[in-house]
Amino acid sequence: MKLLVRQRARELLKSSNVLIKNNPSSLRSKFLGKVKKVTVVTAAYNAEKFIRKTIESVINQSIGIDQIEYIIIDDCSTDGTNKIIQEYTAKYKNICSVTLQENNGSPGTPRNIGIELGTSKYITFLDADDWLAHDGLENLYNILEETGDDYVVGKTVKVEAESESVIGEFASIKERRSITPMDVPHFFYHMGPTARMMNLSMVKENEIGFPNMKFGEDKWFFTDVFFKVRAVSTTKKPIYYVNRTTENSSSLTRVTNMLDKRKADVEIIRYIQSKDIDIELKKVALNRIYEYDIVKTFDSQTFVKSKNKDDFIEILKEAVETTKNLSYDFKDEFKVPIYKFAIELFMEDRIDDFIKLFEWLKRDSNKKYHIKDCLPYYELPFLEEKYRYVRIPMLARAMDSYVMDNVYHQSFEIYGDDINNIDSVLIRDRKRIDNEINCRVQMEGNRGHFTVSLDEIDRMENSLFTLFIRYNDYQLVNIKRILKNKMTYNKKNVEFYTTVANNLGLAIKSLE
Repeated sequence: MKLLVRQRARELLKSSNVLIKNNPSSLRSKFLGKVKKVTVVTAAYNAEKFIRKTIESVINQSIGIDQIEYIIIDDCSTDGTNKIIQEYTAKYKNICSVTLQENNGSPGTPRNIGIELGTSKYITFLDADDWLAHDGLENLYNILEETGDDYVVGKTVKVEAESESVIGEFASIKERRSITPMDVPHFFYHMGPTARMMNLSMVKENEIGFPNMKFGEDKWFFTDVFFKVRAVSTTKKPIYYVNRTTENSSSLTRVTNMLDKRKADVEIIRYIQSKDIDIELKKVALNRIYEYDIVKTFDSQTFVKSKNKDDFIEILKEAVETTKNLSYDFKDEFKVPIYKFAIELFMEDRIDDFIKLFEWLKRDSNKKYHIKDCLPYYELPFLEEKYRYVRIPMLARAMDSYVMDNVYHQSFEIYGDDINNIDSVLIRDRKRIDNEINCRVQMEGNRGHFTVSLDEIDRMENSLFTLFIRYNDYQLVNIKRILKNKMTYNKKNVEFYTTVANNLGLAIKSLE
C-alpha cells in the first residue's frame, strides 16, 4: 500500500480553506493557454523581505516567463508576503497564487499543492528567500529535452554576507548525461530542492511527495525520486542561489534545532527501511543518513560545546537500534574511516572515548600523523593499543617551494588511497566561486609538483585563497604546512603561507 503523502494537499484543494487565483488546472486556463515548459513551485511563509527578488528571478528567466507556470503557495503568512504575491498574480496570468488559511508548519504540504496543480512537463522548486540564475531554467530544461532523462541537477551557490560557496559540488563538478544516481558517489548527499528539475509525470504517477515534516521533507522526497528515476544528468552551470545572508536569520534551516533534525532523520530511516527496493539503493540511501547526518553531527562545535551531550547520545542509540532490522552490517558502508571508528567505539559502549574523539577532532589544531605502508593515520593521544591509530583517506604535506622566472614552484608529498586519481591543484578564493585557478600536477609515486605563474595570480582579484589537491573529480584535501614565501609582483604582495589550521594558503594584497 502506497503512503499518500500528497493526500492532505488534495483535501485542501477541495476545501474552502484555500483561495486560488490563476489556477492552471481551470478550464479557462486550459482553453486559453498552451502547456508551459516548466512548473516552478514556491512555498512561502513570512518572506516579505526576499520574495520580490525570488519572483523577479523567475519573471526574468531567459526561457521566457510565457513558458513558465509559476505556482506560489502562501502558507498563511502574517506579514506582507501575500500582498506582494497578489501584486504579481494580478499582473501575470501564468503566476498562480494559492492562499492557505491555516499554517502547516512545513513547506511539505504547500509544495505538494504545487505538484497537484502543476500541468507542465517538468517541475522545479524555488524557496521564497532564494533566487535563480538568469538562464537557470533554460539550461536544465534543454538538458532534459536533449536526453529524455527524468532528472537534472546543476550548481547551487550559497550566498553569505561576505562570501559565496558551492553546495554539493560533487553533483555539479562536471557535465554528465544519462547516468544513474549510483554512478555519482555521494549523489544522495545533496538532497535539498535547489538547482534541480524533474519529470512531473514521474513524480505524480509514483505518488512522490513531501511529508509534512518541519525538517527532512527534502530527503524523504528526493530519496523517493532517486528510487524511481531511470536516468539523470548533471551540469556545471550555476542554477540556484541559496540565501544565507545575515538578513535571512529566520530561515527554517537555521532555526531548526539540530536535535530535532536528527529525530526527523530517524523517522526517515524507518521510512526507507519500509521500502521494497534494491538492496544496494537502500544501502546508499541509509548510509547517507547514518554516517553523513547522524554520526557527522558529533563532528561539530554544536555537539562539542553542548552541555546536554546525553541528548545527542540518545538519538544515536535510537538510530543504531534501527540497524538491527538490516540484513547487512551498516558500519561496513561508512566512507569516512574516523566515523566508522567512532561508531565502533560507540557499539562497544565506550561512550566516553567516543565523546573524547570528537572533542579532540574539533579542539586539537596540532594533530600528530603517522604513515604506515604509504597510508596516513591519525595518532590518538588518549587511546592505546589497537585504538591508537585511525585511518585518514588522504594526507598532503608541503615540501620545497621557490620562485624562478616569475613562476612559483611547489612540491608536496601525499599519502592515501587515491594518489593515482589526483586531478590538479586548486587555488580557491575563500569568498567567491569564480576567482580560482586549477594547476596541473606532476606526480611521481607519492611526490607531486605544481607551478603557477605570477601572471596568472596577477589576474586574480585580491583575496585570501586556500590551496587544495583535487582528486576523484571533486574531492579536495588541504596541503599541510609551509614556511612563508613572500614576493612582490606588479604592485601586489603575493604570499604563500601556513594558515592557523596548518594548511597551505595564498594572500594577494595591493600595495596601492
